[in-house]
Amino acid sequence: MSKQWQGMDLQGGGLQQVQMAYKAVERTTVGAYLRWLLFVVGWHRFYLREPFGGLAYVAATGAAAATHYVAAWPWLWLLPAAAALADLVWIPSRVVKLNKDLRMATMMSGMNRGAPRGFKGHFTEENTTETSPDGDGDGA
Repeated sequence: MSKQWQGMDLQGGGLQQVQMAYKAVERTTVGAYLRWLLFVVGWHRFYLREPFGGLAYVAATGAAAATHYVAAWPWLWLLPAAAALADLVWIPSRVVKLNKDLRMATMMSGMNRGAPRGFKGHFTEENTTETSPDGDGDGA
């Protein structure tokens, strides 16, 4: 973003302000895949605003670790691993859906009810007074 744009006061609720607010909360597919590398703690699910999915990963990882060390059942690690493999396919569509929801929420939060203070109607050619070359104001 250029310095000229950064110096502008966009607090008036214009399209630029809405776009900047959306960009601050937007999620990326690359970001989700990078966080997927730590799937054992469900970081990618938390990043994509799926807290219950993230907690499910934490619980599955904890259960797998406990049963592996207590009962020597290493096969339970397959549960979070299978879910993580399914998430590889799930991530792109979830990012698109979440970004649509975030964009809509951002746009709706920036909407003002009613006309702005000092608004006097739309400008039309009829609202202007033109003077004719002869100065009588009839425009003809």
